[in-house]
Amino acid sequence: MRAQLSYQPKDERQASSLAAALSRAGADVVPSADAAGTDAVVLLWSYAAQAAGVGGAAEGERVVPVRLDDCPLPPLLSRLPQVRLAVGVTDTAAAAIVRLALTDSPPDDEAPEPELPLVVGDFGPLGQYETCPRCGVGSDRLRPYVTVDHHDDRALRLVVCGSCGWQEHCDL
Repeated sequence: MRAQLSYQPKDERQASSLAAALSRAGADVVPSADAAGTDAVVLLWSYAAQAAGVGGAAEGERVVPVRLDDCPLPPLLSRLPQVRLAVGVTDTAAAAIVRLALTDSPPDDEAPEPELPLVVGDFGPLGQYETCPRCGVGSDRLRPYVTVDHHDDRALRLVVCGSCGWQEHCDL
């Protein structure tokens, strides 16, 4: 896969980490000047992108939005399959981005409008979730937390569902 990263200067640290992870996942990340012939544009979305007025991509480009924070996507992008980096850039998130970029979508006249877009929430060592395992809500309702269990004297990383309260944890 040949991919172009689109990001704002404030997001350069995450873009650099993601470019390295995408390369480890087998993608060829090219600069904007060499974007001709790319399979996808990986759009890093954040409050910085929203403030810059970034709105999407040109007609016919395959775009994979990658949410760096809780900034909502604009309406045209919110209908696309997307990845939410809940705990930062991981190799499993990069693999999910490559998978979404290479997945063929049916032509517009044959595709039924999806009820909800596919949102892959990457929670690092806790795994990737498209929905809550208990209640089935989308991964946008899942939130990462870090806490300390004072009773057992250990730090924990958690993912918690904002709808039903389901949670998973691992040691930090």
